[in-house]
Order: sequence, then C-alpha cells, then structure tokens
Amino acid sequence: MDKQSYARYLLHFMNDEMDSDESDIDEAQFYGYFQMYMPDGKGVEATFEPLEDGHAYLQRILQIYEMLNPEDFRGPAVPGYFNSKAGDVPNEILIDYGRQFIQGLKDLMLEFSKKADTIDSANYLLGIEEVRILPPGSIDGIRQKYDPEIYETIFDIISEQKEYDEPIEVLDEAYYSIACDYWISYYLQWHRYKLSGDPFAAYFELYRRGYSAVFSENKLYIGS
Repeated sequence: MDKQSYARYLLHFMNDEMDSDESDIDEAQFYGYFQMYMPDGKGVEATFEPLEDGHAYLQRILQIYEMLNPEDFRGPAVPGYFNSKAGDVPNEILIDYGRQFIQGLKDLMLEFSKKADTIDSANYLLGIEEVRILPPGSIDGIRQKYDPEIYETIFDIISEQKEYDEPIEVLDEAYYSIACDYWISYYLQWHRYKLSGDPFAAYFELYRRGYSAVFSENKLYIGS
C-alpha cells in the first residue's frame, strides 16, 4: 500500500472520502486523528492493519490511551489532547527519569556522530549540571528560556531518518497533535527511524505521570 492509498484508507474511519482524481491528501488532514478513539483506544488497531510492521506502532499508541481517565470523558466537554494528571511522584524518581533521558539522548548523539555533526550537542549533554524539579505550574516560564541547540540537533537526526514516501508519514501530524510535543511523537513512532536504543522512553514516563522536561541554562528542568 502506497502513501496515498493508506491516506484514503484512513479517511474511511473519519467518515471523509475523496474522489480518486482529487489532489493528494495532505498530512494536516489527520491532525487530531487519534483523538477519535479516546478514551479507551477501541478500534485504533484497524489504523495499522495495512502496515507490514503495524503491530509495533499499535503497541506504542495503546500506551497513550492507557493513561487516560474515562471519567474525564463522561461530561459535555472532553479533553482535546492526551494529557495525564500530575501524580504525587517522589522527586528521586523524577530525577532518575531525567538522568535516563539525558543518557538516552547522549547515546543517540554518539550513534549518529558519524553521519552528522552532533559533537556540540553531545558536549552540551555531558555538561548538564543538574536535574531540577520545579514547583507545579512554573515550567512554562522555563520554556521561554530553553536551549535550542539540543532540540535542533534531535530534529535534524529524526528528519534524516524519515522516509517521506512511506505510508506511516501520513500520520505525522496526527502523532504531533497527541500532545503538541515532538518528543512524544518521536517516542510513539520510534520504530520507523531504525535507530538503536529508546532515548525518549524516560521522557514518556515523565509525560504519562503528568510531567514534562525542558533543557535550559545547562540544566534539565522537570515540572508539571
């Protein structure tokens, strides 16, 4: 199944169809696609059935439904994103996930160092002074002072690993719209990049507990 055939297959689940002679279907049409299956993910498995490696994608995507609370979907207003409520997580556990995340990214840089110039970003990660836990509600202020280099390097690595003509690319915007977070998107699609390790696994563990992490001023800040 080619990319456009897969796109038309997915439109069937959205009760949206296009004539065969219409222009190519854009990835933007699938923004919010996975929200259709909230809160339990029932039926999402059909999304990946045409893909040879669909099982790998399914196992990842099911994790985002497992973290949702069905009670949040019983009223007239329902969540628009896959946001978990922050729990009472001990600081030492959060710090451990933060350190795992730093190490995972460093390993990614080292793996890719022969294909791209990642030495500055690897050195940045080596120079992280501490993992700091923030009071609730204060991480958004840190985001405004984030260190862009590490984010840009990761984006470049992932972009070079993508095959833009493969069917799963149709869902790229759908994956981003899960949390409007590229790193969550990378975690859920990690299978497609054919890189070793699982560097965003620790970040996802923070996310599903209601936390996020930001690199700023040579520190990794974690907050809810």
